[in-house]
Amino acid sequence: MKRQSLFKIHRWIGLAAALWLFLLGITGIFLDHDEWRWLRQTEVPESWLSSSMMRYLPATVMRFVAVDKNDSDNWLGGSERGLWSTKDRGKNWEKLGFPNGQHPQVTRFAKMNVNSQQVIIMATDDGLWIMNGFGSEIERLALKGRFINMVSQGSESDEIIGVLNFERIFRMNINQPSDIEFIDLDETTITGLPENVTMYKFLFDLHFGYGIFSRQFSTWINDFGGIALMILSMTGFLSWYYQRKWRRNKDKAPPKERRIFLSKSFYRMHAPIIGILGIIPILYLSVTGILFNHILTFINWGEKIDIDRSNLPYVWRYESLKGEIDQVVTYPQNPKKMSISTRYGVLHTKDGGKNWAKDPMTGSERGQLFRTDDHIFYSNNLRQFFTKKDGDDKWRNMSGIPTIVYDAEFFDQGLMIKNSRGFFLEKENYDFEMDEMKHPELKAATLYLFMIEIHTGNAIHPQFKWISDIFTVMGIIMVITGPILWWRRKW
Repeated sequence: MKRQSLFKIHRWIGLAAALWLFLLGITGIFLDHDEWRWLRQTEVPESWLSSSMMRYLPATVMRFVAVDKNDSDNWLGGSERGLWSTKDRGKNWEKLGFPNGQHPQVTRFAKMNVNSQQVIIMATDDGLWIMNGFGSEIERLALKGRFINMVSQGSESDEIIGVLNFERIFRMNINQPSDIEFIDLDETTITGLPENVTMYKFLFDLHFGYGIFSRQFSTWINDFGGIALMILSMTGFLSWYYQRKWRRNKDKAPPKERRIFLSKSFYRMHAPIIGILGIIPILYLSVTGILFNHILTFINWGEKIDIDRSNLPYVWRYESLKGEIDQVVTYPQNPKKMSISTRYGVLHTKDGGKNWAKDPMTGSERGQLFRTDDHIFYSNNLRQFFTKKDGDDKWRNMSGIPTIVYDAEFFDQGLMIKNSRGFFLEKENYDFEMDEMKHPELKAATLYLFMIEIHTGNAIHPQFKWISDIFTVMGIIMVITGPILWWRRKW
């Protein structure tokens, strides 16, 4: 095909798809960063969400809970949207504030009994905070300005264990918050990992920024793919617009030297810089994006195809746990014994982190792992709901729970489970039924959920995914034809 014909194809499909590809790029960057507080806490009307997205809204309101051991009507609840308290078992909730008007995202509670005092440690995107006595004032504890994705009670009554930004496990005595011990995970041996990974799991993590290198670097690569889509859309449109404008208004056009300079600037930014560097991330984000537009078909197909783990990018080989630690728990009077939740399920160590072994009962899936009193809880999207009491070797199944468990509390009425649907009370033998207790009724959605609606096209129409497919295929064609055009012209 002649260069001129190829150029026309490249230009006109680019103009047709530019706006949508620009939106995909910018919303994709936002969705890569669920740690950005303003996305999780900026509120938009519920009416902006589709019915399919509304089912995710309750989980944003409250994920973690704590009950007053002296009065079971008093509860605390927290999530990325803030902190609430109730004195009448959920009939009315009051928003709680942090000191100096601060409003961090709450990522986990550690509930402790220290010298007969009920203490609650809060992990947030701005370090650790403490409530020294149920209902008392909230005070800063440690690690100001650091993202803490997990905190749990430690092996001693006045100790906590936590995870800093999914990368480093730390221990700390709450009475000596300046003395923090980081556990050395530079040289670890991990056994029992599966030899194969499903195609669905690999492509899922690839699209969401966990599939190439560490969590941070993979996210940066995806971000660059989004930035490349935005810049290519803008420079392509502006190049076409100004050249068209100059041809139609020759008298008002800038001098020839100025026009040549602008044309070359647009071209060089569009083709040899961003166009070439963005090929790989744009291609894999586009292909996986089309697959995710048809998620049910994708799952049925992708789960049937296995990939040898040794053939996958670095991060899947688990030569390092950096960026892979979602949660951590430890065990009473045994600080060297720990369990962590990872993309391969639960891993255990008995020697302080030098050797890890995959739990044979939990699947190779991300989940929620946490401790409440003398119980460990774990659940995942494989509909595995487990609990284990200290001293037990085997997990026990929990039933009657529809979705992943985020927290649990023992109180005078039994065991209460909190998940995205609400509160579930144990009937007997870890069998649960939904409780009448409700979380706060917030009449607003989050900007983050609305960004998902835009990114998927649901904000326009539930079937817009087919139009999105067409535009995305156009983007793939441009990524393929672009280097051919560049190769013939270079700079």
